[in-house]
Amino acid sequence: MKIAIGTALLALSLGGCGQKKTSYLDKGLSAVMEQDYRAAQENFTQALMAGEDEEQIYRGMGLAYMGQKDYARALGSFTRALGEAGIRPTDLEYDINYYMAICYYKLGEYDAAISCYDAIIGLMPKETRAYFLRGNMKLCLEDVDGAVGDFDKAIEINKKDYGLYIDVYEKMLQYGYTERAQQYLDVVLRVDSKEIAAYDKGRISYYGGQYEQACNYLEGARAESQADAELITLLGECYKLQGQYNYAAVVYGGYADEHQDAEICNQLGLCYVEQGDYEQALLAFQKGKEIRENNTCMQTLKKNEIACYEYMHDYRTAAELLKEYMDTYGADDVLQKEYAFLTTR
Repeated sequence: MKIAIGTALLALSLGGCGQKKTSYLDKGLSAVMEQDYRAAQENFTQALMAGEDEEQIYRGMGLAYMGQKDYARALGSFTRALGEAGIRPTDLEYDINYYMAICYYKLGEYDAAISCYDAIIGLMPKETRAYFLRGNMKLCLEDVDGAVGDFDKAIEINKKDYGLYIDVYEKMLQYGYTERAQQYLDVVLRVDSKEIAAYDKGRISYYGGQYEQACNYLEGARAESQADAELITLLGECYKLQGQYNYAAVVYGGYADEHQDAEICNQLGLCYVEQGDYEQALLAFQKGKEIRENNTCMQTLKKNEIACYEYMHDYRTAAELLKEYMDTYGADDVLQKEYAFLTTR
């Protein structure tokens, strides 16, 4: 499975750790998943007043601040959460450290992010993800040798995880270390193809710009086993890069019919937009909005829904939804001008 740094990590373990939560904490975490950060903070404040689990509450506050890209305040909340932790570290503390590392990364404080990963590795020396992510931070500091050391340690722990080699290849390539990146890909290319999963073959083809071949491998991977959202996203992307939005829509739509995945619904809607089918796009975005669990793209879905109504010349509905959007997420000059435009149509 591909490991990435980014806000997508907000979906991890929102309610899976710690003690049983009472209502205000539940509501706050649900609001975070729905990207309604104002409601989240209000509920977390009520949870504190009600004497609920303070470690979970401050963690939730940190997630809400992260969602608003206020990484400094998020760090303050996460630090307070760790201050409420018990003597023995649990999965919750490891989780918080991962989020803190993301915040430091977003603030450009790469050494501090490395310290978070150091803490995780100190307690969990076989934690592959921490080595990989610490290597990413070292690349940010142009410490390529240190990064390679961490990447190699991650691979040493999971030598047969050829997807990890491809992850490292991609990351090294991203920072311009083309020759050293190729060394990791060469390891995979030398392996008997029977040992490489069809999904990883598809990824190799994708990075090589061979999108048709990538589709073939990824379709094979989809047929071999139950596909996850990551595979579906990449397969759809390969079809889109060939201009085959209709095929991409079939891929996304089939998955969305069987799984509650807001991001896939968003991608499905965007495919319909590219084809000029705004009614179907609208249905896809609205379906995504109905998903509450682990929905990290609610704000995007709402914005795309508004755009669809505008494309369909339903300016009144677009204006009403935009007003609701601004009440929830705030309004900048661009949104204010758009609202003025819609209300005068």
